[in-house]
Amino acid sequence: MIYTRPGFDRRYKKLSPGQRQRVDAAVEPFVAPLGNPHHHSGVSVRAFGRYLEFRAGQDLRILALPESGDFFLMCVGNHEEIRSYVKNNT
Repeated sequence: MIYTRPGFDRRYKKLSPGQRQRVDAAVEPFVAPLGNPHHHSGVSVRAFGRYLEFRAGQDLRILALPESGDFFLMCVGNHEEIRSYVKNNT
């Protein structure tokens, strides 16, 4: 299952409608490549410390935390916002 955390929800609400559509479109295929590293979903899942980062377009990234087979969406933003979140929450 994929869940959202309050911080993600707050940032998501501040996005433009077009950005929200990109985030929604990226979240759906997010889980598929995790068990199959050769499957290309186009979201570019990468490890970022204890988190997984994936793209919702060239300038927008999503940070997820895997826990017990579930994923918690923690943050959405540009590269610098994601780096700052990881730095401040490790």
